[in-house]
Amino acid sequence: MATMLKFLRGNLVFGRSVGKRFMHSSAVCMQDMGIPYRGDYSQQAADARRQWVESVTKTSLSSLDGWWEPNDPFDEEHLIANIENSIGVIRIPVGVVGPIDIHGKYASGTFFVPASTTEGTLLASATRGAALLNKAGGVKAHAYRQRITRAPTLYCNSAEDAERVGGWIQSSLPILHEVVASVSKRAQLKSVDFFIEEEKLNLVFAYDSAEAAGQDMSTTCTKACCDWIVDNVKELDTKINDVMIENGLSGDKHTSTINALFGRGVSVVARASIPNSLIESVLKLKAEKLIGGIGRDHQLKAMPSSVVIGNVPNMIAAMFAAFGQDLGSVVECSQVFLNIQKGQYVGHVDVELKMPSLAIGTVGGGTALPTQSQCLAMVGCQGEPNSSRKLAEIIASVCLGGELSLLASLVSKHQISRVENKKALGAVRQKND
Repeated sequence: MATMLKFLRGNLVFGRSVGKRFMHSSAVCMQDMGIPYRGDYSQQAADARRQWVESVTKTSLSSLDGWWEPNDPFDEEHLIANIENSIGVIRIPVGVVGPIDIHGKYASGTFFVPASTTEGTLLASATRGAALLNKAGGVKAHAYRQRITRAPTLYCNSAEDAERVGGWIQSSLPILHEVVASVSKRAQLKSVDFFIEEEKLNLVFAYDSAEAAGQDMSTTCTKACCDWIVDNVKELDTKINDVMIENGLSGDKHTSTINALFGRGVSVVARASIPNSLIESVLKLKAEKLIGGIGRDHQLKAMPSSVVIGNVPNMIAAMFAAFGQDLGSVVECSQVFLNIQKGQYVGHVDVELKMPSLAIGTVGGGTALPTQSQCLAMVGCQGEPNSSRKLAEIIASVCLGGELSLLASLVSKHQISRVENKKALGAVRQKND
């Protein structure tokens, strides 16, 4: 309490310099011991909050200061809808993977791809995979589907009522299209499916969210649709007793069989045909061992409760941090299918990575932050038409290279730890000195 009082006295002086609202907030803060200036996104409030946390926790948080300066000034819009109770920014190292040659429907050319991580050797491994793919002629990538889903539950009087309401909803799609258009300029309703569980009517709304990831958009649109349904279902001489906006069937933030089959976000495939000789010269192992390695990997995947997905989560998380994507979606986006087999052409190995659920966007959310916006500019994905699909093809191509490199390291037992990498770099520096 003494610490709090000391901080309050200092804050009252601060308050006089920037306005009475800060004095009032400080007094309220003392009364309920809560975080000060909640709902205030100004730099003054954020800096004062950080000083308050320093005082309460007796720690220095000076490294969180500075915001995006000196290159970009502080802007409240960078915080609003992205974070609450802000006290500064975290700085994570950013590296680059590449070059990687991509021949996609939307991404075409040579790309250097930013990735933000503290996972040592991750980017080096992905770059080795990219070099292999480049020598084999590059990656063929194809983003073939885009849909974002939200899955509410309507609680009806009985299973019979649930069935009647479900059919009525599907016959009302033209009206629901208008409801969606009234609350969103980007979203387009594609379909509504339903699954009945006793009196519970489980719905799955699927939308095209254009260049946005559409997580919040789908929630807003689905709530509006559910409100319309509740208000108009009396046409059937029944009622909806309760609504839950998300029942889990959308696969948001978790793996899902439905999404593995039908996708959530952008669905994309990346493939390449690699000569056996390149596998031997770049990855340092025989093609047969690489094919055998993925065979054992598939056996493990088939075991209950086993999840073997290599470095895809690491790579997705690193690129998501750089591109301003929802880091909570790494789990669902990491549900991938890697296939390696003898090639269509003699002396080749065909490789393919399917990613059915990349919940990504090039507008909205963290994409507008100064650092993330610049990273998106590196790959030419800043809200242009089909830029979300382009970004998906880039992400899938990088992940394919990373998976090939990792699998080769595991099979050949050549994987390098961060400690070994650090020792190797130290030896190189000594030699140079």
